[in-house]
Amino acid sequence: MGSMYTAVLFLGLQNAASVQPVVNVERTVFYREQAAGMYSTMPYAFAQVFIEMPYVLVQAVVYGLVVYAMIGFEWTAAKFFWYLFVMYGSFLTFTFYGMMAVAMTPNHHIASVVSSSFYGIWNLFSGFLIPRPSMPA
Repeated sequence: MGSMYTAVLFLGLQNAASVQPVVNVERTVFYREQAAGMYSTMPYAFAQVFIEMPYVLVQAVVYGLVVYAMIGFEWTAAKFFWYLFVMYGSFLTFTFYGMMAVAMTPNHHIASVVSSSFYGIWNLFSGFLIPRPSMPA
């Protein structure tokens, strides 16, 4: 269970970190095209979200097939697809958080500093390291 948690956290952080420079470069293009009156903010935001979905789906499927087989989970379609759904949702969450961090800061350098502080807080309060209640004596 701990290895799955660590692997998902690592891949999610990599997704968030790798999307930040790309979104930063795209922001310059967006400003130019918005000034020219080509489109507004919402279509651009929706396009950014929808373009990431197939890439993250491929990553979740490849990761899911390898890890699901290595861990030795029960091979039923329902359980495997629930596993894929959770992995896909986790990876999308991290990817969208990386995009949001860049959108809220002036550049991707500041976004990486700000987002790294939130990663520690998320890790601390994720619920993985919950102590067991002590037994009364």
